[in-house]
Amino acid sequence: MNQVISGLLAAGLTVTVALHADPARDPAAASPLAEPTITLLDLHPVNSANYPTDPALAGGLPGVINGSTSGAGPADQREIHMPAVVTPSQSADEAVGDSDGKAGTGFFISDDGTLLTAAHVASGCSRMQIISKYVARSWVSPVATDQEHDIAILKAPGVRPPAVVRLASAAPTGGKLLIMGYTATAGLTVPAEPWAVMENEKFPNNIGSLTNPRDLLWLSAPDVTHGYSGGPIFDARSGAVVGLVKGEVDGGYLRLVRDMPTTGVAIGPGIDSIAALVRREVPYAAVNLASAPADSGVEGLRRATVHVLCWH
Repeated sequence: MNQVISGLLAAGLTVTVALHADPARDPAAASPLAEPTITLLDLHPVNSANYPTDPALAGGLPGVINGSTSGAGPADQREIHMPAVVTPSQSADEAVGDSDGKAGTGFFISDDGTLLTAAHVASGCSRMQIISKYVARSWVSPVATDQEHDIAILKAPGVRPPAVVRLASAAPTGGKLLIMGYTATAGLTVPAEPWAVMENEKFPNNIGSLTNPRDLLWLSAPDVTHGYSGGPIFDARSGAVVGLVKGEVDGGYLRLVRDMPTTGVAIGPGIDSIAALVRREVPYAAVNLASAPADSGVEGLRRATVHVLCWH
């Protein structure tokens, strides 16, 4: 990510005409910009009241308690001790005493239980589980990570995915993209489904591959917040995943780019780095990179998307 930031800053300082900066109107545009704040979206506030037991899942849905306030006593294997996590209003330092885990999103890419998420969601975990409306609480283990592009491959042994998604063979050309993610308000087993608008085309061409949607997606996504990290970025027109969510950028840093939003800007690795990791580490899953049958469409995406829970 630092390489991306440095490249964009360098471009902003050397092509100010193309970026439409006017130092007379904006004095800050004439001086180097501070590196923007990147908020990783794996953490979300946990409130057990957000996770009522669904009678339809009776016998399959474990009880849920808040990991930061649970009392001592015999362990109940049917309980999920939800991680106490950092909220958007807390710094990591302020919450480190209470935080023992995090939560994010993932999605199945192979019918053997292989799934993708963001690397920072799976980092530092002593144990991980997944759960959704269609998948009972299940253990998962890491397979491979690409720290540079923030991608991780996990596997849930013994889980037969209710659906798998197809990874796109080409980048999106623009327009709206669908994102799925498990915020606290979405619930334990049902993801939220906000739409985002791709903004890559607003950067000048001479910035190069840093804004190529095959490498990195820049999205206007004001509804995307904590809990979305690792969630699929889906192009409904092609019925395929074109990227995954990493975090939110301080939009004020992008003020030199004409018409770029200054709030609610999300980023995530594009399909090239995702496909490269999949082909290298789990080539058997790469069959879904082209046109092989998969559970296409939004309903298939819902069934393939899971809540990823990590404990340190």
